[in-house]
Amino acid sequence: MPINKKGISNGVNFYKNHQGSMLMDLLVTIGIIVLLSTIAIPYLRKYQPNLKLNATARDLTTDLRYAQQLTITEQKVHQVVFDLVNDQYQILKIDTATTTVKTVTLESEISIKQITDLTDNKVVFNFYGGVSQAGTVILTNTNNVDATINIKPSGYIQLQ
Repeated sequence: MPINKKGISNGVNFYKNHQGSMLMDLLVTIGIIVLLSTIAIPYLRKYQPNLKLNATARDLTTDLRYAQQLTITEQKVHQVVFDLVNDQYQILKIDTATTTVKTVTLESEISIKQITDLTDNKVVFNFYGGVSQAGTVILTNTNNVDATINIKPSGYIQLQ
């Protein structure tokens, strides 16, 4: 490459000598991206049920708090009833007629593992926001990872 008096190379000759290098750089970059993707995707798929479990546990916690808030604001008893066979739960409004406020069916990767200390698998809120019985709901996923939701007598709902 010819260099001028200031020590800077002449760009014309530089590009003439390296005409195919840009295409080669692009192919190498694409190859690296494909290699990293093939390594990372199986790990992401294995971790995905854990993400779904965390999201489902947060949604259940939010729905329990929603039923609690409805009971306080409407001064009508609301309850959350769990169906272990179908892996779903319902928010019900107990009045002269029972009304279904919301029904949630869990995704196939998530199931209700265990419910403890709740009679008939129900969380019943009183007008002050407390519950008739404290208990625990345990969700699990296909990786056998658990998420525990504690319901305190005061109505405090804690996700662990």
